[in-house]
Amino acid sequence: MRRNRIVAIVTCLLAGSLCACGQTLDRKHLNISVGGRYSHILNGHNIHSEMLDTKGYGIFNATVGLSTHPEDGGWYERAFNYPTFGIGLSYARLGMLDFKGPSRLGDFVNLYGWAEFSLVRTRHFRAGPMLELGLAFTGKTYDYYQNPKNKYIGSNVLFVLGLGLQAEWLFAPQWSLQFGAYLTHHSNGMIRSPNLGINEFSVGVGLRHYLSQESFNAKPSTAPDKPAYPKGLHWNVFAAGGVHSCPVELDAILVSDRPERLAPARFQGTVGAESVWRYSPIFATGIGLEANYVCNNYRQADLLLTGGEDPDGYSPIRIAAFVKQEFWYRRLSLHVAFGVYLFKRCGLTEDVKRTYEKIGLRYHFSKRGGLFAGLDLRAHQFDCSYALEWSLGYGF
Repeated sequence: MRRNRIVAIVTCLLAGSLCACGQTLDRKHLNISVGGRYSHILNGHNIHSEMLDTKGYGIFNATVGLSTHPEDGGWYERAFNYPTFGIGLSYARLGMLDFKGPSRLGDFVNLYGWAEFSLVRTRHFRAGPMLELGLAFTGKTYDYYQNPKNKYIGSNVLFVLGLGLQAEWLFAPQWSLQFGAYLTHHSNGMIRSPNLGINEFSVGVGLRHYLSQESFNAKPSTAPDKPAYPKGLHWNVFAAGGVHSCPVELDAILVSDRPERLAPARFQGTVGAESVWRYSPIFATGIGLEANYVCNNYRQADLLLTGGEDPDGYSPIRIAAFVKQEFWYRRLSLHVAFGVYLFKRCGLTEDVKRTYEKIGLRYHFSKRGGLFAGLDLRAHQFDCSYALEWSLGYGF
């Protein structure tokens, strides 16, 4: 329970940084909205045949947002075509689904930061992508005796990541109608196993109220000056820590004499260095190396599941190389990375693939480098989450 509270606090702070990128909290920039979505669970890891007789359910949401305006004169706002940031709360009724047996999914309460970006803007209409990042809470999780088919949700605290395309029609000076389509992923990042996670596709509508009159294509009086930024080659060093619960170890436990046990959450640590070329205020590209230390019990899992040991041996150390792309908004950066393990010895039944991906956020405490804090999600072959890694680093 203590670990769940720490996860919740740290992740809320990072997700809340999305909203912190907005403008001043005043009547001119503030908006509120309510809405609903109809969501359909996608058939990942055979969830339809394993658990569900129905797939659709309803979601109700409310948000508070901060708009950015051309007349505010911000360069980053103009570069991203004047986005809107906010915090949202939603209630997803997964418990209303029909299930094949006694195992069930529970309702989700989602608390998340969000950002909307416009690719198209006219006086009364705008449309573009949106991002949601935060936490979900549910009362029903996997239990060997009471909820054995729910291999998809392994803990009460989950992470939620959503992407969507949304349009907004300003039909009155302070009122707009929203409609869009969304993809959402819920999982705990393999903090607890089993945790296959679930993916959902939704369509939704909403009603938004601006506390002052709004116009989507207002023009700034003058073009904002390009901000100063640390152009050129930079080095970052970082250390990260998290936990990983291995589904292979759970499989071994299930064939042992104590199948009621869950797979333990084992420590994972990372140290790394990266070289990044920042060639504009909003873009940077880099390469790097990292070393992972991961507590594991692969040898015991191999003995239980295959009856033998890996002749190459076992090691808790992995070495990897990666490439990355960063997207900057003031002091907040979002990055995606693609890597390959150059060295790993994880046994015959390993859950670690040769390649991996990471997506993450960093908050930089100085505009020109120095200390930063971040959160990364690591996955293998674009499939299940492998680990969540909280990090601290320094840029030179």
